[in-house]
Amino acid sequence: MAISEFASGRAGYAQVEIQVVGLYPALARWAKSDPMFNQEIRKASVNLIGKVVTNVQSAAVEAPNPRQAIESARGFRARPDRVPVIKLSTTSGFVSQSRPNRKRKRKVTRGDVFFGAEFGSDRLRQFPGRSARLGAGNKGYFFWPTIEKMAPTISAEYLKALDRILYKL
Repeated sequence: MAISEFASGRAGYAQVEIQVVGLYPALARWAKSDPMFNQEIRKASVNLIGKVVTNVQSAAVEAPNPRQAIESARGFRARPDRVPVIKLSTTSGFVSQSRPNRKRKRKVTRGDVFFGAEFGSDRLRQFPGRSARLGAGNKGYFFWPTIEKMAPTISAEYLKALDRILYKL
């Protein structure tokens, strides 16, 4: 199972899981057989997630409140791991035009704004209205729809990278 996760300020963690049965035991076996495997798979994972991050940042332009979405999407980074991982930089400040951080006692981070920009709010006016329902949660505006749309591509490219690395080793 490959996991993409990102941290969000005080809101906790969120994960997108793409199921690959038996992935972790296989990764452990391959890493034992060749020490270069871990380096190569980390490079491939970062390259793959770099494309996903670019697509998420492009999709943020079409969000209901693009200013918040673009600014929070700038904090996404590809984390070098053996499985594809997206991380949201939670410590970087969110640049507000109406009320800058220098006037605040507690600085606002990208993680604080991400969930409001992604899912909206019915109570807080600075965020767009709640996104459409999807099962027990909400559909989202730019991050989750992009990840859902790219999930088959992510898993296919990851498995191709694994095949390429194993063939090379």
